[in-house]
Order: sequence, then C-alpha cells, then structure tokens
Amino acid sequence: MNVDAWFDFSDQVVVVNGCGGIGREIVLGFAQRGAHVIAADIDGARAEEAAQEAGSATGAQIDNRDGAAVDQLIADAFERHGRIDVLVNTAAVYVRVPALELTEADFDRSMGINVKGTWLFCQSTGRRMVEAGNGRIINYTSNAGTRGSALQLAYNASKAAVISMTKTLAVEWARTGVTVNAVAPGPTDTELMAPAFSDPANISKFADRIPQGELTPTDASVAPVLFLASSQSRWITGHTLFADGGMSAT
Repeated sequence: MNVDAWFDFSDQVVVVNGCGGIGREIVLGFAQRGAHVIAADIDGARAEEAAQEAGSATGAQIDNRDGAAVDQLIADAFERHGRIDVLVNTAAVYVRVPALELTEADFDRSMGINVKGTWLFCQSTGRRMVEAGNGRIINYTSNAGTRGSALQLAYNASKAAVISMTKTLAVEWARTGVTVNAVAPGPTDTELMAPAFSDPANISKFADRIPQGELTPTDASVAPVLFLASSQSRWITGHTLFADGGMSAT
C-alpha cells in the first residue's frame, strides 16, 4: 500500500478561500504536495504573499460576499486549468463582545463572510464539480459552532450554520462524486483570535479548557484537510472532523 500516493496532489487544482493563519498553512500544504493553488483573500496583499511563499500558486483579491466576483474567480480558474479538484473555505471574522452590545453591522459582517461567503464559493465551485462528477469541498467551522460560549454569539451562530450547510450539501450532492466535509479546530492563536488573546490571561483560560492543555497550532488541521481532499476520503461526506485537542469532547 503506497500511503504517500494518498497525499500526492500533483496536477490538481485547489482553491483556498481565506489566506490568514490557517488558510496560509493550507495553501502551503497543498502546494508542497504538487497542487496548483488559487489563494483568495479579501486582503490582496496577503493572498499574494501566501501564493509567492507557496510557489505553485496564484494570489487573488476577493470579497467572498460578492457573488458575481466569486463566480468570476471560479470561472476564470476553471477556464485556465480546465478543472477544480478541491475547495477549502477558511475565510472568517471573529467578533468578541457581550450579546447585548453586538451591533447589527458586526452580526451582518459575521454572517456575510463566515456563512454567505462560504455558501457562494460552495455553490459556484460545486456547480462545476457536480458537472464534472468529482470534487472535494472542505469548510472550516469551529467547535464553537456546537457549544455555547459567552461573548461570541455571532461567531458561534455562523459556525453552526457552516456545519448545517456542510451536511445539507453533502446529502444533496452525495450521488454526484462530490464530497462535502468540515474541519473544526479549537482556539488557535492567529490574527483572527486577536480580540480574545489580547489579554494573556485569556490564553491560559482557553488552554485550561482543552484536555491536551494547549491552544491548537495553526498547522494542526492541515493533515485532516489533506485527508478529506484525498481519494481515500471517498466514503466520508457530511462529517465534521474536530482537531481541537479534545475540547469538543468536554
């Protein structure tokens, strides 16, 4: 059994929506294994930086809430490469405030980027994958989408919606050759979580809630994503894989 071949993505085309801390690791992980990656982010400079570091990648500036722009990006990628094998949605925002102080603007932004943007990429890419009869979609959610936690109502609600979306698309496309799964990391010390970790005491509080005793490293979910994107995951769809140090088990 040639296990190395499971993670060989030579000549495959991968779209990564969101190139922050985790997204950047995903871009690098696929590029190092032979894929050509389209690294998309609302911050064009960040997307280009990730693409240049990866080498076999192209950076693209995109607001994932803009349906026409998303569809154009996917159409251009498909026209250029003739295929899209994998889509990974990591783009997200995180607002940490008491529920009574959460503004409409912050709620709408959270739902727009975390939920609508994920859906738009899934729909545009999925349309082409379904027609081709093959594809892997991996959506990033969070264990926060399955539990109650103070100060992050919009984030938790948006991540719960991503889990539901993942299951719904998995069922709808189950007989097309397209699988749809999700990965749920735990608290990760990235730019996204800066509002929570601006106080060092909060880092200890989060770590104490994780059975393995430390925050999730930014690259902890790269291997799960590669597996879910591989041919070996054919019979796995509609699943949320937790890479959170056991936090979801508590």
